[in-house]
Amino acid sequence: MQSISRRGFLKLSGMTAAFAASGGWMARLQAQPALSQLAPDPIRHVLDRVTWGPLASDVERISELGIEGFIDYQLNYEAIPDTQVEAWLANYPYLLNGNAREIFAASYEDDYFWTVVPWQRIHRAAYSERQLFELMVEFWTDHFNIPASDLIGEKMVDDREVVRRHALGSFRELLFASAQSPAMLIYLTNTESNAEHPNENYGREVMELHTLGVDGGYTEDDVKAVARAFTGWTVREGQQTDFFYDHSMHDTNEKVVLGQVLPAGRGIEDGLAVLDILATHPSTARFIARKLVRRFVSDAAPESLVDSAALTFFTTEGDIRAVMRHILTSPEFMAAQGQKFRRPIDFMVAMIRALRPGLTFGQRHWLVWSLEDMGQLPYNWNPPNGYPDAAGAWLNTNGLLNRWNVALSIPFASEGWYEDITLNLDALVPRVGTADQLVSASAAAILGSPARLSPEDRAQLVAYVTDGGSPVQTLTDDMRANKLPSLIGLLLASPQFQWH
Repeated sequence: MQSISRRGFLKLSGMTAAFAASGGWMARLQAQPALSQLAPDPIRHVLDRVTWGPLASDVERISELGIEGFIDYQLNYEAIPDTQVEAWLANYPYLLNGNAREIFAASYEDDYFWTVVPWQRIHRAAYSERQLFELMVEFWTDHFNIPASDLIGEKMVDDREVVRRHALGSFRELLFASAQSPAMLIYLTNTESNAEHPNENYGREVMELHTLGVDGGYTEDDVKAVARAFTGWTVREGQQTDFFYDHSMHDTNEKVVLGQVLPAGRGIEDGLAVLDILATHPSTARFIARKLVRRFVSDAAPESLVDSAALTFFTTEGDIRAVMRHILTSPEFMAAQGQKFRRPIDFMVAMIRALRPGLTFGQRHWLVWSLEDMGQLPYNWNPPNGYPDAAGAWLNTNGLLNRWNVALSIPFASEGWYEDITLNLDALVPRVGTADQLVSASAAAILGSPARLSPEDRAQLVAYVTDGGSPVQTLTDDMRANKLPSLIGLLLASPQFQWH
């Protein structure tokens, strides 16, 4: 990151202090905007939830296809060309098709490796045309969480071959792929699990976190039986790390899992049978449905939608695409505008997409490590439960201050603050004649519409631009140059941008 000059720091600090003191904008960042302020705007709501932040092209497409047509377009992601992301990934063949050893070797050979890995997650979200698919990748990355710190090669293969391959496919196939993922087996220490010393880590997490849920009806006896069923599920080291079933390590005695008997004398079939039981269990349908509704609809998941989504999951045998279509076209979803607080990565990507008309990057270090400051660096959550979903986990003083600092400082890339980021504000906000028009044009660029600002917020922003003058005051070039970067920053930090 390029250090901010003393002049720039004083400018930013003074602006922040003055504005925060004149109305408590920063304190209000924690407050969910009134629904009456955001409604009714069903198109914007769908775009906010089905993309990481709508572009002008998304607005055009949903206008052409209609709401359900746009949802179907995004669900059928395989048919969407993604040339910009593919061209960028071509620079990193180890991410495209490298095995675990090749990826690990790249961590020593590529000077930027530890920036590239988290940035590829951000880049794909910000620049992919397959927006809903990338949201689903993020969801399943948390659901089947594996921290990358000590497993960088295996985790990147897992990202490609497990999560991305099945993100909008069959939950059963996704579960089976995860269970045989070397990254998951190593992370949850199943690789040494044998008949004499069954390791319960994977057996517990596959039920508590991946399928049934903690209240899904299993017992400690089930945990022990499942652990025994997966003895011998290990990995084989060679040119690449592969899943390997070692029968010599397997407990071949009879087992009972959730009331179903696994006969004695079997091998890998025990683990496969357990996965079938879990994938088709009603508790799994309900647990996955609740998590999807909480992520895409509201922290307070509507029970009516959880019930109907669980039924869709159960009757379609875990067809993720069908479940998502049911959720995204439901009345409960359409009634939930403004009820989700953007997690740090969602905020970062939405900010990039909002600024995209004028934004260019070099090595992106500052943005990547800002996510670490905000608490959500990709692939760096150590517990097996994945980064938290609900707003309460992120509405804390430290997280909000870091978010506020990023929002307020990145627009000053337009003044050369960063050696690896440039921003052309003229490409983002058209030139207008008055201070009031500048606020309107800026709100349209960042929030989608000036109507998302309350009269109070609008008046406060106009007063900031004019230093307390008239809304119809003529906007000079000096006023635009001095006020526009901080105006954009304040909109990025606003409750209307943080909640969606």
